[in-house]
Amino acid sequence: MKQYIIWYTLQFKAWVRRKTSWMQVLGMILLVVLTAQVQLPDAENTRVGVCSAPDEYAGRVLERLRAGDSMFDFIEYPQETAMRQDLVAGRIECGFIFSENFQELVQEGRIKDSVTYICTPFSAKGMVVQETFYAAFFEGYSEKILIDSEKEIYGRSDESLTEALLEKRRGYLQGSEMFQMDMIESEQKPGKPVASGEARPVQGMAGLFVFAVLWMAQARKFGGNGNGILSALDRGRRWKFQYLGCLAEAAVPAAVGVILVLLSPGHRGAEREIASMVVFVLVCSFWVLAVGRLFRSSTAFAGWTLTMLLVQMAVCPVFTDLAAYVPAVKVIRWGFPLGWLM
Repeated sequence: MKQYIIWYTLQFKAWVRRKTSWMQVLGMILLVVLTAQVQLPDAENTRVGVCSAPDEYAGRVLERLRAGDSMFDFIEYPQETAMRQDLVAGRIECGFIFSENFQELVQEGRIKDSVTYICTPFSAKGMVVQETFYAAFFEGYSEKILIDSEKEIYGRSDESLTEALLEKRRGYLQGSEMFQMDMIESEQKPGKPVASGEARPVQGMAGLFVFAVLWMAQARKFGGNGNGILSALDRGRRWKFQYLGCLAEAAVPAAVGVILVLLSPGHRGAEREIASMVVFVLVCSFWVLAVGRLFRSSTAFAGWTLTMLLVQMAVCPVFTDLAAYVPAVKVIRWGFPLGWLM
């Protein structure tokens, strides 16, 4: 045990003496702090912004949205700027902006130019919200379509025909005549968790940075650094020396990462974050050594660096949780170091 402590201490001192080591830590701090400023929409967020226009048509659409049976809470904003700020801050899922000449555009049939949909790359419910919005929009607009097309379709236009068409329209909108309902009862099996879709960007970026530090440290073997010491050791001791070297490389970056995570909102508690980081460093050090041996040249080793980072970012819930859509991802992520941290 004393020998292992000496090996660890020597390699930790070598890490401390390198200026590049502290530059890496500084880069990690800047990256994680910037990541902490990214506001991801809450997975349970159902608030949608609407910047309406001061005319009758826009008011009707907003009334239908609020009166409809929808899971979304439509919030009216008097100014577009305020809505965009709330969108960036993650307080609303997405938003709709009515054109100032909305009524005129609708009457001219220029529907595409009448409303602008805004979102962020993290808006997860955009398609459903758009369907809800345009259902309310066309509920009112369908009346105009019928009246405008009446003469073209039937060759004539009179009050009784108009009333009959509108009555039929109301029947479709208010009733269930359009579809036949077949309800299937289902039951969620106990003990089978459903993916929450929760993302942890700060933990993820801290973990990716620690992984990058360990991965790039292995690249030094191609330059001959430390090979003199390794050649004097047998295979068993050589592996232990390298593993302790990984732990020494990761010590300060991992400690800084935990501090940054605990200073950021949304952490899981000090005990859990520290324990997760310790397990991550132990697994990551072993993983990097094992996988690093598969590469025989510095070119191949460096070429796979970006791929390793991107794959882990994809399968682990850094900015989004793909397991909410592909459950198999929850199993795949355990094959990568970052999965043990998240």
